[in-house]
Amino acid sequence: MKKKTLFYIDCIDGHYLEYMHHLYMNCDNIKDENFVFMVPPAFNTLSDKLQWPKFSNVEIKYISANDIKKINVNGIRKSFNLCNLLKKSIEENIVSDVFLISLMGFMPFLPFFVDKKVKVSGIIYLIYLYRWRSSNIKTRFLDSIKYFIFSKSKIFSKIFLLNDVVAPVYLNKKFKTSVFRYLPDPFMHSPKNHYVDFRTKWGVSDEIVVCLHFGALTKRKGTIDILKAIINADKSSIGNCCFVFAGKIFDDIQTSFYSLVGEAQSKSQIIVFDEFCDYEFINSLCYSSDFILIPYKNPEQSSGVIGYAAQFKIPVIAPKNGLLGKLVRRNRLGFTFDDIDSSGLHYFFNNIENFKMKVDSRYLVDKTIPAFNNLIFR
Repeated sequence: MKKKTLFYIDCIDGHYLEYMHHLYMNCDNIKDENFVFMVPPAFNTLSDKLQWPKFSNVEIKYISANDIKKINVNGIRKSFNLCNLLKKSIEENIVSDVFLISLMGFMPFLPFFVDKKVKVSGIIYLIYLYRWRSSNIKTRFLDSIKYFIFSKSKIFSKIFLLNDVVAPVYLNKKFKTSVFRYLPDPFMHSPKNHYVDFRTKWGVSDEIVVCLHFGALTKRKGTIDILKAIINADKSSIGNCCFVFAGKIFDDIQTSFYSLVGEAQSKSQIIVFDEFCDYEFINSLCYSSDFILIPYKNPEQSSGVIGYAAQFKIPVIAPKNGLLGKLVRRNRLGFTFDDIDSSGLHYFFNNIENFKMKVDSRYLVDKTIPAFNNLIFR
Protein backbone atom coordinates (compact mmCIF):
# COMPACT_ATOMS: atom_id res chain seq x y z
CA MET A 1 0.00 0.00 0.00
CA LYS A 2 1.31 3.44 -0.97
CA LYS A 3 2.20 5.95 1.71
CA LYS A 4 -0.50 8.62 1.94
CA THR A 5 0.03 12.10 3.39
CA LEU A 6 -2.60 14.63 4.38
CA PHE A 7 -1.77 18.34 4.05
CA TYR A 8 -4.28 20.15 6.23
CA ILE A 9 -4.61 23.87 5.46
CA ASP A 10 -7.42 25.59 7.36
CA CYS A 11 -6.39 29.10 6.25
CA ILE A 12 -4.71 30.36 3.07
CA ASP A 13 -4.02 33.96 4.07
CA GLY A 14 -0.54 35.43 3.74
CA HIS A 15 2.08 32.93 2.58
CA TYR A 16 0.03 29.80 3.26
CA LEU A 17 -1.24 29.66 -0.35
CA GLU A 18 2.32 30.11 -1.60
CA TYR A 19 3.62 27.30 0.65
CA MET A 20 0.76 25.04 -0.37
CA HIS A 21 1.69 25.60 -4.01
CA HIS A 22 5.34 24.69 -3.40
CA LEU A 23 4.27 21.45 -1.71
CA TYR A 24 1.60 20.64 -4.29
CA MET A 25 3.97 21.01 -7.24
CA ASN A 26 6.58 18.81 -5.57
CA CYS A 27 4.09 15.96 -5.12
CA ASP A 28 4.40 15.19 -8.83
CA ASN A 29 8.04 14.24 -8.19
CA ILE A 30 7.00 11.52 -5.71
CA LYS A 31 4.73 9.32 -7.80
CA ASP A 32 5.05 6.31 -5.50
CA GLU A 33 3.14 8.18 -2.77
CA ASN A 34 -0.36 9.65 -2.56
CA PHE A 35 -1.32 13.07 -1.20
CA VAL A 36 -4.51 14.77 -0.06
CA PHE A 37 -4.81 18.54 0.41
CA MET A 38 -7.67 19.65 2.66
CA VAL A 39 -8.31 23.33 1.97
CA PRO A 40 -10.87 25.98 3.02
CA PRO A 41 -13.58 27.26 0.61
CA ALA A 42 -11.51 30.44 0.09
CA PHE A 43 -9.14 28.36 -2.04
CA ASN A 44 -11.76 28.48 -4.79
CA THR A 45 -11.42 32.25 -4.98
CA LEU A 46 -7.64 32.53 -4.68
CA SER A 47 -6.43 29.44 -6.55
CA ASP A 48 -6.44 31.19 -9.94
CA LYS A 49 -3.46 33.29 -8.80
CA LEU A 50 -1.23 30.24 -9.41
CA GLN A 51 -1.19 27.20 -11.70
CA TRP A 52 -2.50 23.91 -10.27
CA PRO A 53 -1.98 21.12 -12.84
CA LYS A 54 -3.75 17.85 -12.13
CA PHE A 55 -1.58 15.03 -10.77
CA SER A 56 -2.71 11.41 -10.59
CA ASN A 57 -1.38 11.00 -7.04
CA VAL A 58 -2.89 14.20 -5.59
CA GLU A 59 -6.42 15.08 -4.47
CA ILE A 60 -7.70 18.49 -3.38
CA LYS A 61 -10.65 18.31 -0.99
CA TYR A 62 -12.56 21.06 0.77
CA ILE A 63 -13.21 21.74 4.42
CA SER A 64 -16.92 22.57 4.57
CA ALA A 65 -18.14 26.10 5.23
CA ASN A 66 -19.85 24.84 8.39
CA ASP A 67 -16.59 23.37 9.66
CA ILE A 68 -14.77 26.63 8.91
CA LYS A 69 -17.30 28.42 11.13
CA LYS A 70 -16.38 26.07 13.98
CA ILE A 71 -12.74 27.18 13.84
CA ASN A 72 -13.44 30.90 13.44
CA VAL A 73 -13.18 31.24 17.21
CA ASN A 74 -10.32 32.10 19.54
CA GLY A 75 -8.02 30.32 21.97
CA ILE A 76 -8.49 26.86 23.42
CA ARG A 77 -11.86 26.34 21.77
CA LYS A 78 -10.33 26.84 18.32
CA SER A 79 -7.58 24.32 19.06
CA PHE A 80 -10.12 21.74 20.23
CA ASN A 81 -12.32 22.21 17.14
CA LEU A 82 -9.35 22.11 14.76
CA CYS A 83 -8.16 18.83 16.26
CA ASN A 84 -11.63 17.35 15.97
CA LEU A 85 -11.82 18.25 12.27
CA LEU A 86 -8.32 16.97 11.62
CA LYS A 87 -9.14 13.65 13.27
CA LYS A 88 -12.16 13.30 11.00
CA SER A 89 -10.05 14.02 7.90
CA ILE A 90 -7.38 11.52 8.96
CA GLU A 91 -9.98 8.78 9.40
CA GLU A 92 -11.89 9.59 6.19
CA ASN A 93 -8.76 9.66 4.02
CA ILE A 94 -6.92 6.80 5.78
CA VAL A 95 -3.54 8.53 5.91
CA SER A 96 -0.32 7.59 7.68
CA ASP A 97 1.25 11.06 7.73
CA VAL A 98 -0.04 14.58 8.33
CA PHE A 99 1.56 17.92 7.52
CA LEU A 100 0.15 21.10 9.05
CA ILE A 101 1.14 24.34 7.31
CA SER A 102 0.36 26.17 10.56
CA LEU A 103 0.92 23.83 13.50
CA MET A 104 0.47 25.92 16.65
CA GLY A 105 -3.27 26.43 16.20
CA PHE A 106 -3.77 22.71 16.96
CA MET A 107 -1.97 22.82 20.28
CA PRO A 108 -2.13 21.67 23.04
CA PHE A 109 -4.80 19.07 22.18
CA LEU A 110 -3.30 17.49 19.06
CA PRO A 111 -1.69 14.38 20.66
CA PHE A 112 -5.03 13.46 22.24
CA PHE A 113 -6.84 13.35 18.86
CA VAL A 114 -4.31 11.63 16.62
CA ASP A 115 -3.57 7.90 16.66
CA LYS A 116 0.03 7.13 17.64
CA LYS A 117 0.53 5.31 14.34
CA VAL A 118 0.05 8.60 12.46
CA LYS A 119 3.11 10.84 12.17
CA VAL A 120 2.57 14.61 12.31
CA SER A 121 4.87 17.35 11.02
CA GLY A 122 4.26 21.06 10.62
CA ILE A 123 5.53 24.63 10.60
CA ILE A 124 5.84 27.04 13.53
CA TYR A 125 6.09 30.72 12.65
CA LEU A 126 6.01 32.58 15.96
CA ILE A 127 8.91 31.34 18.11
CA TYR A 128 8.21 31.84 21.79
CA LEU A 129 11.87 32.42 22.69
CA TYR A 130 11.70 35.88 21.15
CA ARG A 131 8.75 37.00 23.23
CA TRP A 132 9.65 35.33 26.54
CA ARG A 133 10.74 38.51 28.33
CA SER A 134 7.60 40.42 27.39
CA SER A 135 5.18 37.53 28.05
CA ASN A 136 3.05 37.21 31.18
CA ILE A 137 3.18 34.12 33.41
CA LYS A 138 0.17 32.49 31.73
CA THR A 139 1.65 32.84 28.24
CA ARG A 140 5.03 31.54 29.40
CA PHE A 141 3.38 28.53 31.01
CA LEU A 142 1.34 27.69 27.89
CA ASP A 143 4.36 28.11 25.61
CA SER A 144 6.47 25.83 27.81
CA ILE A 145 3.75 23.17 27.93
CA LYS A 146 3.32 23.16 24.15
CA TYR A 147 7.02 22.73 23.45
CA PHE A 148 7.32 20.07 26.14
CA ILE A 149 4.51 18.15 24.41
CA PHE A 150 6.30 18.52 21.06
CA SER A 151 9.42 16.96 22.55
CA LYS A 152 7.70 14.06 24.32
CA SER A 153 4.74 13.01 22.19
CA LYS A 154 5.43 10.10 19.83
CA ILE A 155 3.18 11.46 17.08
CA PHE A 156 5.52 14.31 16.12
CA SER A 157 8.01 13.59 13.35
CA LYS A 158 9.45 16.96 12.28
CA ILE A 159 8.60 20.38 13.68
CA PHE A 160 9.93 23.13 11.46
CA LEU A 161 10.81 26.56 12.85
CA LEU A 162 10.59 29.05 10.02
CA ASN A 163 13.72 30.99 9.13
CA ASP A 164 15.60 30.54 12.41
CA VAL A 165 18.79 28.46 12.32
CA VAL A 166 19.58 28.90 16.02
CA ALA A 167 16.25 28.13 17.75
CA PRO A 168 16.01 24.45 16.65
CA VAL A 169 19.50 23.74 17.99
CA TYR A 170 18.69 25.42 21.30
CA LEU A 171 15.30 23.73 21.71
CA ASN A 172 16.62 20.26 20.81
CA LYS A 173 19.28 20.65 23.47
CA LYS A 174 16.86 22.09 26.04
CA PHE A 175 14.24 19.36 25.59
CA LYS A 176 16.68 16.52 24.76
CA THR A 177 15.11 15.73 21.41
CA SER A 178 15.82 16.03 17.68
CA VAL A 179 12.31 16.90 16.53
CA PHE A 180 12.91 20.62 15.92
CA ARG A 181 14.24 21.54 12.48
CA TYR A 182 15.20 24.67 10.56
CA LEU A 183 13.07 25.58 7.53
CA PRO A 184 14.08 28.34 5.10
CA ASP A 185 11.42 30.80 3.96
CA PRO A 186 11.62 30.42 0.15
CA PHE A 187 11.26 33.29 -2.29
CA MET A 188 9.49 33.08 -5.64
CA HIS A 189 11.70 34.38 -8.43
CA SER A 190 9.96 36.07 -11.34
CA PRO A 191 11.79 36.94 -14.60
CA LYS A 192 12.33 40.66 -15.12
CA ASN A 193 10.47 40.60 -18.43
CA HIS A 194 7.29 39.77 -16.46
CA TYR A 195 7.41 43.02 -14.47
CA VAL A 196 4.90 45.79 -15.14
CA ASP A 197 6.34 49.33 -15.31
CA PHE A 198 4.51 50.54 -12.22
CA ARG A 199 5.91 54.08 -12.30
CA THR A 200 4.84 54.70 -15.89
CA LYS A 201 1.42 53.11 -15.46
CA TRP A 202 0.57 55.12 -12.33
CA GLY A 203 2.31 58.36 -13.22
CA VAL A 204 5.07 58.14 -10.62
CA SER A 205 8.25 59.84 -11.84
CA ASP A 206 11.74 58.50 -11.18
CA GLU A 207 12.40 61.38 -8.76
CA ILE A 208 9.63 60.23 -6.43
CA VAL A 209 10.61 58.02 -3.47
CA VAL A 210 8.27 55.02 -3.38
CA CYS A 211 7.57 53.41 0.02
CA LEU A 212 5.82 50.05 -0.32
CA HIS A 213 3.73 48.22 2.29
CA PHE A 214 2.26 44.93 1.07
CA GLY A 215 0.73 41.65 2.18
CA ALA A 216 -2.37 40.97 4.26
CA LEU A 217 -2.95 44.41 5.78
CA THR A 218 -4.05 44.15 9.41
CA LYS A 219 -3.51 45.85 12.75
CA ARG A 220 -0.55 43.61 13.58
CA LYS A 221 1.21 44.68 10.36
CA GLY A 222 1.43 48.29 11.58
CA THR A 223 -0.57 49.57 8.60
CA ILE A 224 -2.42 52.18 10.65
CA ASP A 225 0.85 53.36 12.23
CA ILE A 226 2.23 54.09 8.76
CA LEU A 227 -0.75 56.29 7.89
CA LYS A 228 -0.60 58.15 11.20
CA ALA A 229 3.11 58.79 10.67
CA ILE A 230 2.45 60.17 7.18
CA ILE A 231 -0.18 62.54 8.57
CA ASN A 232 2.21 63.78 11.28
CA ALA A 233 5.28 64.05 9.04
CA ASP A 234 6.52 67.32 7.57
CA LYS A 235 5.14 67.83 4.08
CA SER A 236 8.52 69.21 3.02
CA SER A 237 10.05 65.80 3.82
CA ILE A 238 7.47 63.45 2.28
CA GLY A 239 5.94 65.64 -0.43
CA ASN A 240 8.30 63.91 -2.84
CA CYS A 241 7.17 60.43 -1.70
CA CYS A 242 4.55 57.98 -2.90
CA PHE A 243 3.15 55.43 -0.45
CA VAL A 244 1.80 52.21 -1.94
CA PHE A 245 -0.45 49.88 0.09
CA ALA A 246 -0.94 46.55 -1.70
CA GLY A 247 -2.96 43.67 -0.27
CA LYS A 248 -6.36 42.81 1.13
CA ILE A 249 -7.29 45.22 3.92
CA PHE A 250 -8.73 43.22 6.80
CA ASP A 251 -11.92 44.14 8.61
CA ASP A 252 -10.08 45.03 11.83
CA ILE A 253 -8.68 48.20 10.23
CA GLN A 254 -10.77 48.84 7.13
CA THR A 255 -12.85 51.78 8.40
CA SER A 256 -9.96 53.60 10.06
CA PHE A 257 -7.67 52.81 7.11
CA TYR A 258 -9.75 54.65 4.53
CA SER A 259 -10.45 57.51 6.91
CA LEU A 260 -6.71 58.00 7.49
CA VAL A 261 -5.90 57.62 3.78
CA GLY A 262 -8.14 60.63 3.14
CA GLU A 263 -6.10 62.69 5.60
CA ALA A 264 -2.73 61.38 4.44
CA GLN A 265 -3.38 62.32 0.82
CA SER A 266 -2.96 65.99 1.75
CA LYS A 267 0.69 65.23 2.60
CA SER A 268 1.76 62.77 -0.07
CA GLN A 269 0.61 60.58 -2.93
CA ILE A 270 -1.16 57.44 -1.69
CA ILE A 271 -1.96 54.46 -3.94
CA VAL A 272 -4.07 51.58 -2.61
CA PHE A 273 -4.60 48.12 -4.11
CA ASP A 274 -7.19 46.55 -1.78
CA GLU A 275 -7.04 43.03 -3.19
CA PHE A 276 -5.08 39.81 -3.15
CA CYS A 277 -1.97 40.67 -5.16
CA ASP A 278 -0.32 37.93 -7.18
CA TYR A 279 3.42 37.41 -7.07
CA GLU A 280 4.23 38.98 -10.43
CA PHE A 281 2.41 42.15 -9.39
CA ILE A 282 4.26 42.26 -6.06
CA ASN A 283 7.53 41.76 -7.93
CA SER A 284 6.64 44.69 -10.20
CA LEU A 285 5.92 46.91 -7.19
CA CYS A 286 9.19 45.92 -5.50
CA TYR A 287 11.16 46.57 -8.68
CA SER A 288 9.82 50.16 -8.71
CA SER A 289 10.15 50.89 -4.97
CA ASP A 290 12.83 52.51 -2.81
CA PHE A 291 11.80 51.23 0.64
CA ILE A 292 9.59 48.46 2.02
CA LEU A 293 7.78 49.28 5.27
CA ILE A 294 7.33 46.39 7.75
CA PRO A 295 6.57 47.99 11.16
CA TYR A 296 5.14 44.70 12.42
CA LYS A 297 3.83 44.26 15.94
CA ASN A 298 4.78 40.56 16.01
CA PRO A 299 8.52 40.57 15.30
CA GLU A 300 8.85 37.18 17.06
CA GLN A 301 8.37 35.61 13.64
CA SER A 302 10.02 36.08 10.27
CA SER A 303 8.39 37.62 7.21
CA GLY A 304 8.53 36.62 3.57
CA VAL A 305 8.81 40.32 2.76
CA ILE A 306 12.52 40.31 3.59
CA GLY A 307 13.05 37.81 0.77
CA TYR A 308 11.67 40.40 -1.65
CA ALA A 309 13.93 43.03 -0.08
CA ALA A 310 17.00 40.85 -0.69
CA GLN A 311 15.92 39.90 -4.21
CA PHE A 312 15.35 43.51 -5.31
CA LYS A 313 17.99 45.03 -3.01
CA ILE A 314 15.50 47.41 -1.39
CA PRO A 315 15.98 48.29 2.30
CA VAL A 316 13.18 47.45 4.72
CA ILE A 317 12.13 49.64 7.64
CA ALA A 318 11.58 47.17 10.47
CA PRO A 319 11.39 46.69 14.25
CA LYS A 320 14.73 46.12 15.97
CA ASN A 321 13.58 43.34 18.29
CA GLY A 322 12.57 39.73 17.77
CA LEU A 323 13.55 37.27 15.08
CA LEU A 324 12.55 39.73 12.37
CA GLY A 325 14.87 42.44 13.66
CA LYS A 326 17.71 39.92 14.03
CA LEU A 327 17.34 38.73 10.44
CA VAL A 328 17.24 42.27 9.04
CA ARG A 329 20.35 43.37 10.97
CA ARG A 330 22.45 40.23 10.45
CA ASN A 331 21.74 40.08 6.74
CA ARG A 332 21.99 43.83 6.04
CA LEU A 333 18.45 44.00 4.69
CA GLY A 334 17.51 47.46 5.93
CA PHE A 335 17.09 49.75 8.92
CA THR A 336 15.69 48.74 12.31
CA PHE A 337 14.16 50.93 15.02
CA ASP A 338 13.56 50.39 18.74
CA ASP A 339 10.36 52.39 18.40
CA ILE A 340 8.68 51.31 15.16
CA ASP A 341 5.18 52.61 15.87
CA SER A 342 3.94 55.88 14.37
CA SER A 343 6.54 57.94 16.26
CA GLY A 344 9.48 55.87 14.97
CA LEU A 345 8.12 55.99 11.45
CA HIS A 346 7.59 59.74 11.86
CA TYR A 347 11.35 60.13 12.46
CA PHE A 348 12.15 58.02 9.38
CA PHE A 349 9.79 59.97 7.13
CA ASN A 350 11.14 63.34 8.31
CA ASN A 351 14.71 62.21 7.58
CA ILE A 352 14.08 59.88 4.66
CA GLU A 353 16.73 61.46 2.44
CA ASN A 354 19.42 60.38 4.95
CA PHE A 355 18.59 56.67 4.84
CA LYS A 356 20.67 54.93 2.20
CA MET A 357 21.95 51.36 2.22
CA LYS A 358 23.34 48.75 -0.14
CA VAL A 359 21.22 45.69 0.60
CA ASP A 360 22.98 42.32 0.66
CA SER A 361 21.34 39.56 -1.41
CA ARG A 362 23.32 36.69 0.20
CA TYR A 363 20.34 36.14 2.49
CA LEU A 364 18.71 34.28 -0.42
CA VAL A 365 21.42 31.63 -0.82
CA ASP A 366 19.47 28.80 0.88
CA LYS A 367 15.98 30.35 0.56
CA THR A 368 15.00 28.33 -2.49
CA ILE A 369 11.83 26.37 -3.19
CA PRO A 370 13.77 23.08 -3.74
CA ALA A 371 15.50 23.54 -0.36
CA PHE A 372 12.11 24.14 1.28
CA ASN A 373 10.58 21.04 -0.33
CA ASN A 374 13.58 18.78 0.26
CA LEU A 375 13.55 19.43 4.00
CA ILE A 376 9.82 18.73 4.28
CA PHE A 377 9.57 15.69 2.01
CA ARG A 378 12.80 13.85 2.82
